[in-house]
Amino acid sequence: MTKKFLIAIPVRDFVNPMSRLDKILSTSKRIELSKAMLLNIVESFKDDHVEIVCVSSDSLVKEFCNQNNIKIFSSTKTGINEELEDALNSIDYDFWTICHADLPYINKFFANEWINQCKQSDIIICSSKDNGTPLLGGNKKVHHLYYGKNSFEKHIKMFQEKNLDIKKSFNKEFCFEIDDEDDFLEFQKNTPRWFKGVSI
Repeated sequence: MTKKFLIAIPVRDFVNPMSRLDKILSTSKRIELSKAMLLNIVESFKDDHVEIVCVSSDSLVKEFCNQNNIKIFSSTKTGINEELEDALNSIDYDFWTICHADLPYINKFFANEWINQCKQSDIIICSSKDNGTPLLGGNKKVHHLYYGKNSFEKHIKMFQEKNLDIKKSFNKEFCFEIDDEDDFLEFQKNTPRWFKGVSI
């Protein structure tokens, strides 16, 4: 029996996404960019044995996912950690990943590489420039998450306390997020193929 791989993608909303870019991009352009990045993540990880779920309670996110045949998980709980924990505890899987939706350089090649590393690792984790956790996964199930300020260090501490083997990945494709103006300006110097059809 083929083992199942879960990709959970948290998306807060399509009302005011990527708010740190509001001085250089209008709300409509930030929404378009957010939607395009989500679609790229989904297309990159799509595979017969991968279940991709967008975790959100926002009605606009749900509408977009339904229009694009993306599974949605809406928790009755509030807060990114609580919603993701609910998803991880409610869905059946053997391997798992939580992937931020603002990773512009993920493609099929790097998605497959990540999946293979997850299958071989208790825990594999990446750190963003602000000590966040853009990608996290593995073959050991977890029941608590610490997204928010300094989430990378908090996750590392939790996994160490559980005596899990931790692999850290430093690939730019796994770590680079469009989080602020500097990130977007750097991204504009090296835009990936999926961005060619985005009107920004």
